[in-house]
Amino acid sequence: MSNIQEVVGKNIKLFRQTKGLTQERLAELVNVSSSYIGYLERGLRSPSLDLLARIGTALDVEPTVLLDTSSEETEPILRKLNALLIGKDPIPINFLYEVAVAYFESIK
Repeated sequence: MSNIQEVVGKNIKLFRQTKGLTQERLAELVNVSSSYIGYLERGLRSPSLDLLARIGTALDVEPTVLLDTSSEETEPILRKLNALLIGKDPIPINFLYEVAVAYFESIK
């Protein structure tokens, strides 16, 4: 298991990429340098609680999601899917779930 700095960094990178943001754009949104975002994503620095909250806001996720260590054990594609769905309206998420259920039933 990685240390918490690495987990936070991986989660920031995952959600940033899912949102289609560059390190530079995220840095602008949270008022830090892009090199600092790079340090965070590589697990070389720890964000303050205030910065973690600003990053969460910029990425449209609760800051606690960025601290979630359980996602480390999840398949990478499932982590990406989860990152894509977090914060979305439940109606389209339910629709996607129903489509997935129907698809997997059809290939049995």
